[in-house]
Amino acid sequence: MQGFNMGRYVPPEHEGVYSGNQLHKKKPAGFHGTKQTVRFEMPFGIICNHCEGHIAQGVRFNAEKNKVGNYFSTPIFAFRMRHTVCAGWIEIRTDPKNTAYVVTEGAKQKEAEKDKEPNLIKVYDPNAPAIPDDPFAKKEKDVKDKTETKQGAARIMELQGLSERQWADPWEHSRKMRKVFRAERKVLEEKAATTEAIRDRAGLHIELLDEAQEDLIRAKMIEFGPDYDQKILDAQAKPLFSSKSDTNQPPPPSKQKRKLKSELAIEKTKQNLQKELLRNTRLAIDPFLGQQERQRTDFGFKLQKRKAKDISSDNLEEAEKEDTIPEAKAVPKILSLGLDLDYSSSDEE
Repeated sequence: MQGFNMGRYVPPEHEGVYSGNQLHKKKPAGFHGTKQTVRFEMPFGIICNHCEGHIAQGVRFNAEKNKVGNYFSTPIFAFRMRHTVCAGWIEIRTDPKNTAYVVTEGAKQKEAEKDKEPNLIKVYDPNAPAIPDDPFAKKEKDVKDKTETKQGAARIMELQGLSERQWADPWEHSRKMRKVFRAERKVLEEKAATTEAIRDRAGLHIELLDEAQEDLIRAKMIEFGPDYDQKILDAQAKPLFSSKSDTNQPPPPSKQKRKLKSELAIEKTKQNLQKELLRNTRLAIDPFLGQQERQRTDFGFKLQKRKAKDISSDNLEEAEKEDTIPEAKAVPKILSLGLDLDYSSSDEE
């Protein structure tokens, strides 16, 4: 569909003064001789006087358009058309004063359409209450509204009475609220401090929720595996072939004597120390394992090292007389633990 004056150029100096048809001396569309035929849409519902037929709003006709007068500077147009059922003439004119249309010949406007206010444009509102057209339905709706109003009024009175009872003594109500807040304030402050510490430690910038009992139970159910670093070091330091002493099976439990707890602790300490010495020796000798970091095993006691004394000429002479040196005095104490160390990685015959 082409727009108005499409393809007809209007210079700027003539724009608003002459139309494209006037400037190019062309007649508007629909002109046949001296008459202009336009497509007219019925603005409201009417009743035909010739056949008493009803013509609904929005029905379109081919109408003759004529200028019949002016209202001040606004022209008044008349649209004359034939009813397709009875071929009777119907004429409708514009009313610039009331900005409406008036039926002047061959028909009459419906009474329901006359009750409408002029210049009123209705817009559909989905939230507006539906008004029933049936008188009985309208009456039933009125009764229903009255019942709902009575029930709502009773409920409002109940709520008003409850509010008056609760706030009859505002000071007492406020005192109870402040008492509860004082009791819970310290707990809330401790929770806030703990939460803030967790956020600072973890570098979080979000709000943390309170601890839930379900989360606490689930956290307790989680078990972390053993420390595999120590086991890896033990496996690396373990000799490739076991010695004869390792292959010997212990005697049956029935033949073993029952030992005291102190004796068992001493025996366990000796075994741990022996394993540590074997492992450290192997790590020191093996070039592939010497560069790895290892942790020392805690045996439950500390070994104190003696400070090396300066061996001067006088001390040397005294040591020669005793046929020993000061550093050799610590050897019997270490060997007094009764450890049998085997540094070999294979069986020796």
